[in-house]
Amino acid sequence: MYLVFDIGGSSTKYALIENEKIIMKDSEKSLPTMKEFLKFLEETIETFLKDYDIEAIGFSSPGTVDSKSLKVGGLSALNYLAEENFASLIEDKYSIPVAIENDANCAALGEIYYKKPKENLLAFVIIGSGIGGALVKDSKIIRGLSLESGEFGYMLFNDFGKIKNLSSLGTLPNVRRTIKEKYGIDLDTYEIFDKYLKKENPFYEEVDKMFTYLAMGLYNIAYAINPEVIYIGGAISEDERFINSLKEKLQDDIFSGVSLNIRPVSFFNDNNLYGAYANIKLKEERIKND
Repeated sequence: MYLVFDIGGSSTKYALIENEKIIMKDSEKSLPTMKEFLKFLEETIETFLKDYDIEAIGFSSPGTVDSKSLKVGGLSALNYLAEENFASLIEDKYSIPVAIENDANCAALGEIYYKKPKENLLAFVIIGSGIGGALVKDSKIIRGLSLESGEFGYMLFNDFGKIKNLSSLGTLPNVRRTIKEKYGIDLDTYEIFDKYLKKENPFYEEVDKMFTYLAMGLYNIAYAINPEVIYIGGAISEDERFINSLKEKLQDDIFSGVSLNIRPVSFFNDNNLYGAYANIKLKEERIKND
């Protein structure tokens, strides 16, 4: 039995996996401090340890993750994750093996481990409160000099004279923030997207701009890396209307000629949970072979 956590900007999901399948899952709103986060982890783990034989614990985490030292660094949706090596603390406290990997890399690992894509060069663009990404070649994560290959959310764009990154321009939560600030309208992202589909302004204009920046990001990935498939992940990937709207935007003349094969990840918002499990199994395999 394996316990896995997917740490996100708005919530942390956790699941119990048996025989390679999620048998139960739940979530908790993201907490503001490392102290509260660690308390939540410990209480959750101890609850499961009472009833189950937990063989290992896996984490999918935002930030720059060193899967060998278990440390999280860099900037992320929860910057306090870099304050302490929480994964190592958990491993030491409970004497249970722990594996940790970047969340976008986990989304990629979930796809590779379970679905075994036939293509060799893959890019993953994970859309949530921000944008993460991963690069895969020959079924292995490409990590790069500072473990940040595939961090597509850091791509820079000129937004009417202001330099911003794709994470701040290419997600519905940021569109929601913009609409609230510019127009004083406070709707959730589902309502905003529905109004976009009905071509109601200012929602259509703001969401259309988001899709333009997303398409520019995918265009840049296609020409810089030329992957055989670009997978779209995150909760929004489950909405076929979102994927179709993105594909439609890529039909604009400015993007004509680019070779793009877009595909949603297979487990949608659960890809990270399955990837955290896959990362455990891969770590066990490496230890066994050493």
